[in-house]
This record gives sequence, structure tokens and C-alpha cells, in this order.
Amino acid sequence: MMAGMNAPLPRSPAAQLFDRVKAALSGERRERLPGSWSPVARYLDPARHQRELAALRRLPQAVADAAALQAPGDWLARSVHGVPVLLTRHADGQLRAFINVCRHRGAALVPEGACGQGRERFVCPYHSWTYGNDGACIGRPHDRDFPHAPKATSGLVELPCVQRFGLVWVVATALPSFDWAAYFGPLGEEINGLGFDADSRVQRHRHFTQASNWKLVLDANLESYHFAYAHRETIAYLFHDNMVVHDQVGDHQRIVLPKRSFEELSEPPATLEGFAKTINTIYFLFPSTLLLWEGDHINAFALSPADAATTQVDGWLIAPRQHLATRSDSYWQRNFDMFWTAIDEDFALAASMQRGLDSGANQALCFGENEFACEAFHASVQRMAGEGT
Repeated sequence: MMAGMNAPLPRSPAAQLFDRVKAALSGERRERLPGSWSPVARYLDPARHQRELAALRRLPQAVADAAALQAPGDWLARSVHGVPVLLTRHADGQLRAFINVCRHRGAALVPEGACGQGRERFVCPYHSWTYGNDGACIGRPHDRDFPHAPKATSGLVELPCVQRFGLVWVVATALPSFDWAAYFGPLGEEINGLGFDADSRVQRHRHFTQASNWKLVLDANLESYHFAYAHRETIAYLFHDNMVVHDQVGDHQRIVLPKRSFEELSEPPATLEGFAKTINTIYFLFPSTLLLWEGDHINAFALSPADAATTQVDGWLIAPRQHLATRSDSYWQRNFDMFWTAIDEDFALAASMQRGLDSGANQALCFGENEFACEAFHASVQRMAGEGT
């Protein structure tokens, strides 16, 4: 007989997750790590903030609805971690991102927040240097006055960008290359496997300014300890109290939130999609984008700090293609509203915390053994910014 013929077959990812959630709910495996302290300087220090901002600009950020850039000539302008960015779709179908700054004297080509269709060129309002939507410098008045700056080397500065899960992602620093497959890694493959591929569509978008440090927002969204209290009037009834199943994947995190309906499952579903009505899953893609899988859609938000105490927030509801024709507009709106009604409670508390940080009441914030994902996030931020503490 060959060795291993009677060994049990490996359990599927869905079965492994089922086992872990059951063990957590029974108390057999409580997912906990030692408690820690989060110094208030993490959220207040302007010098630390500048180091974080420089590091954030070298990592991906979800910035826009990919459907707004589907056709050649589509374009839009955004600020990404303080960097003005111009996104375009060229005639060859390629999605491109550039720093929205003229190579002559540095003026913005188009205003932040502007967008449009059918545009093949961008003209600087200062001296009319002109660029194609592929970033090439294609014209300028009195060209012979610039022998020291050939048009071939005066194109817009290009940034890495890619389309994933219905969103456009950008790295706000010009890099010679960027390994997108390595960045998204196994969690990206899992999200794709749930149906959120390149054809997914954004059904709702929201943009606003949050009056707190960007890390306070993520502290609130990487633990479920607060659900029973902060969300008692909204979503607390849906979930088991203070319960998560957690995976660290590099600097990314996956946090499974079991619903009370999980108890209706008598056996593992065949695939992860079979958990749609019984868990929510947070895919936190470090450093600043969070996607919450809710079965037939994802609610996502991305954070772009303006200063140490102010954050720009973009939120999207994303639907996979298989559900686009089977759900009504009111269905998407209802789910978008439900998500943001609860998340706004977290954002309001983060703003309240920001106001009290420099009061002297606390030298450090307290993370319990059940809030270990928050400290894991801060450890990643410290590595990102090159800090030891």
C-alpha cells in the first residue's frame, strides 16, 4: 500500500473558515493577542505625519470609479495623499495616471475634481503647453525657445495605476515599475474569486472630509469590540459580540465578522460565496483602503490624510457583474445607506477622540487583547514610515 493513501483529504478554504468560526463561537479558539498601548503622538505629531505621508505616497490607494474611465478620452482629476493626479483613458485603451502638473512652470492642467469625456489633449492655462492623453508633450508656443527642454523629455510625469474590483488604484510617486500582483496577493485573488473582477461596477460614491487623523478611522474599523455599544441602534443585533476571525497577510488583514445567522449553517458551504448571509468580511488592503464584503456587494472606503487631524474619505458600493441586472436601484441605495449609517457612527467617534487627544487625559490609548488587529496595523505603519516605535 502506498504511504499516505489513507490520509484525510485537505479541507477546502470554505471548510477551514467554517471550522475556525465554529471554534471561535464555542470558545474553543478565542482569537486574542497581548494588549498594547497606542501613544497619542501617533495621531498628533506633525513631523510623524509628514513621514507617514511620504511613505503613503509610495503605496497604492483606491481613488476612483473605473466606470468613469471606460472609454477613450475619459478623464478625471483627483488629489491622492496631497499629490494632484490626472487619470486618462488613451485611444489604445490603456488606463494612465499622471501628476497633474505642467512640466513648464508647474501649473495644474485641470482643476481637482474635474472630469469629462472625449478629450484627447490637455492645455496648460498658463502658457498653453499641450499634452496628449498619453502624457506626451505635443505642442507649445515658441517651441524653439526651449532647446534645453526637448518635447520628447517634457511629457507629464507618469504614475503606476491599475484597475481592480471596479476601482482605479494609483501610487502617488513616480516609480519605474510596480508589482501589482504582489501587492494584492492572496487577498486580491480571493476578492476576484468572489466575483469582483474587472467588470464590477460602482453603484454609489461618497466623498467627504473627516475631522480626525486617518489612523483613528482605521482603529475603529479593525475591531468588533465596539459593535454592541457604538452600533446598538443600527447593526449590533446582526453580529456576535466581540468576535472576529483574523488573518494577517503581509501588511494586509482579513477580518471575518460572524453574524448570528451563522448558527443556521449545519455544515460548511462548498465555496466562500456560500457564507454570504452568515458573515461579513473586511479586506483591509494596507495602508489605507478597506473593502467590506457583504455577499452580493462590497462597501469600500479609502483614506487620504490632508493633515494630522483631517482626512479625505472616498466611499463606494461595488457590485459584481452577475448581480448588476438582478438588483434594483433602491436595493443598492438601501444597502449603501445602511453601511454609512453605521460607519458614520465610527467616524463621529473618531472625530470626538481627535478633539480629546491633546487634553492630557491619556498619554496612550489602550488596545485590549481583542483589539490586536489595531496594533498590527500600527506596527505596519511604523515599518512603512521607517520608525522603531
